[in-house]
Amino acid sequence: MMISIAVVICVVSIAATLVGRYFQRIIRFRELLGKISGPPLMPVIGNCFDVWGGLDHFYNIIHKEWPSKYGEIFHMALGSQHYVAISSPELIETILKSPTCIDKGDNYEGLRSWLGDGLLLSAGRKWKSRRKLLTPAFHYQILSNFTGTFYENSVTLCDVLKERCPIGEKREIDISPLAARCSLDIICECAMGIRINAQREDSKYVKAIERIVHIVVERFKHPWLISDAVFSLSSLGREHEKLLKIVHDFTDLVISKRRKELDGNQPLENQNEAVCGLKNVRPFLDLLLEARVDGKELNQNDIREEVNTFMFEGHDTVAASMSWFFYCMAANLQQQEKVWMELEEVFGGSDRECTLQDLPKLKYLECCIKETMRFYPSVSVVTRFLTEDLQLGDYLIPAGANVGVLISATHHNPRIYPNPSTFNPDRFLIEETKSRHPFAYIPFSAGPRNCIGQRFALIEEKVVLATVMRQFRFELTSDKPIPSLQTILKSLNGIKLLVSRR
Repeated sequence: MMISIAVVICVVSIAATLVGRYFQRIIRFRELLGKISGPPLMPVIGNCFDVWGGLDHFYNIIHKEWPSKYGEIFHMALGSQHYVAISSPELIETILKSPTCIDKGDNYEGLRSWLGDGLLLSAGRKWKSRRKLLTPAFHYQILSNFTGTFYENSVTLCDVLKERCPIGEKREIDISPLAARCSLDIICECAMGIRINAQREDSKYVKAIERIVHIVVERFKHPWLISDAVFSLSSLGREHEKLLKIVHDFTDLVISKRRKELDGNQPLENQNEAVCGLKNVRPFLDLLLEARVDGKELNQNDIREEVNTFMFEGHDTVAASMSWFFYCMAANLQQQEKVWMELEEVFGGSDRECTLQDLPKLKYLECCIKETMRFYPSVSVVTRFLTEDLQLGDYLIPAGANVGVLISATHHNPRIYPNPSTFNPDRFLIEETKSRHPFAYIPFSAGPRNCIGQRFALIEEKVVLATVMRQFRFELTSDKPIPSLQTILKSLNGIKLLVSRR
């Protein structure tokens, strides 16, 4: 009897100690975050009501209203997820250069069922090994082989625009879906080695990808859907599951087909020409199929999650950036004419292909692209989940919190950019960038987890935009785009412009 009582006392004591330590951690967590200014928190739901509304409201309050009201660092919460939001280059450098703060934030979890543990979402040893494995695929010399793919698809985009714009007429066109289909054609060829003709044909795969991105955003807006169990029971969850099957089945089919081709006896050059339609061009999928990690081949699931990651990161982000570029050109006709004059100097009024050798000459076009990405960064926020305490400026941020790097707010920080709401490509002349903090302009993030494909994206954009701008002129309509946070920064109502042939 005495032994039983002793056991009970021991168990109760241990439980009380554990519960006490748990509440001590909670109290410390809240005390540390409570020292940071920010919008008042409601019990349990935090700031959910504050951000409730359209995706444009969410973008405005996170990147404009709260940075303006609370400064370059503030604290907010969405349900149980706490975020320290920063828009100071000095603070951003601390978090993005840290070798330990490399775990993605809680808000990325909605993508995991689609992207798995691909390069975007993986952490620790797996992320490091994958990053090391994939980095050679983005070497400049390898990327140079894809300029033909970029150009061919930009010509198709021009053909689509010509069909909608008779000579001598102006037509109102929503440029966003056209840019999206062009970038999707490009990434499918470069990542998987297949042509899906998204600019000309509809496909279940294309529509599934577009809808999945929308569902991920809807899930983030509704904290009660964060739980996988709850989400799976909702109508959105059931639709998401059907769409994932379409995407995964398509990707698996392509991987299996390419594996058989690589295992066959067909000469490599002929294989590449059969798959890509181009000689001496190998899709990223080949690298994954031939890769070895710790002496082992990547399995089907490993390859699929990296291919899906390429598709996600290399499609919508570039499409959004190109769409915003066309809008900025329409809104700034003087700069648009300067771009066209530069293109005339380089191409001499000819319709020849835009090549890799042309790109260094297009300096003003590049400045306009960079200023567009300052104005409208495709990825307007990146987050990190802290696995250990971190000193961030004057504040100690506890483990378990998320740090949100507000890229858009940083790019509009008046301390860094005078007249930040003015479109001024001269900000990116060499003499202007020298004195700027290296973390004041981060459209591709920065540090160890910066975007592995940023050089790919810049080359692609320069080729496509140069090709289109040589042939078309863009002007504003009365329908002004509404920036909104849809996983990436898109217009809520599309980007409708008046398009005419030059």
